[in-house]
Amino acid sequence: MKSFNQKSFLNVWKAQMLFTMTLIVLCGEILCAQPEEPKVTRYNGKVSQQIVMTRDSPIIDHSTGKRISYAAYDEILTKNPGKYKTQPIFDKYGKPSSFELIKKSQLLIQSDGSVMQNSDLMPEVGEAIAPFVMTGLDGKEYNSENLKGKYILLGFWVKFEKPLYTFASTKVISSFIDENRQKGVEIISLGTTLNTQEECLDAIPKRNCGFVPVPDSYGFNHRYKISETPYFILIDKKGIIRAMAPHTEFTTISDLNLK
Repeated sequence: MKSFNQKSFLNVWKAQMLFTMTLIVLCGEILCAQPEEPKVTRYNGKVSQQIVMTRDSPIIDHSTGKRISYAAYDEILTKNPGKYKTQPIFDKYGKPSSFELIKKSQLLIQSDGSVMQNSDLMPEVGEAIAPFVMTGLDGKEYNSENLKGKYILLGFWVKFEKPLYTFASTKVISSFIDENRQKGVEIISLGTTLNTQEECLDAIPKRNCGFVPVPDSYGFNHRYKISETPYFILIDKKGIIRAMAPHTEFTTISDLNLK
């Protein structure tokens, strides 16, 4: 009877082990089948925004740099059909405070008719950043003039959604901010977006994404002629651009020794 019990026990034990091994294999296959998070990427394309010009909107003639009346503007368009384009000029608040009349020959027009930002017009390393006033999702106002004495990292996004906005894409930013904070270097990190305040609250996870989102702020992408996103500009304590890089080359910024 004793040997029978031992034999039964061994059979049961073998069956349990077989079941466990089968379960492990199946779980491994399920885990392997899960789609991986998209790799860090970037966007270089057309973004549509509805920006309305009225008869009272300030209009600047690009060729002279001077303001013209709406009547003069209308006359130029009437006499030169299809030769000009009107584009908004974004102020330090990221808003289209005026409009510019410019010949299409001076624009980067794609085959589909879209107008791309000219990367040659972007800010350059070594020059002062054009002033900005941003209101973050935290309710605070970030004025570039008042932030002198601190490093500023401006991140330019389209929307906080995949495939651009992922854990991998924000991890490199938060790590950069945290590593410098541990060295006693404070960096004010801000992220522009098309998203509204409500969309930002839904999109931003509870983890540290490395920056303060700035709702309804895509106008700053236009102001600084950002031609692809995500893109980053690091500004030093004097308000001078220290480094610039697309997300795929973020090490250009993160490898810097800040003091």
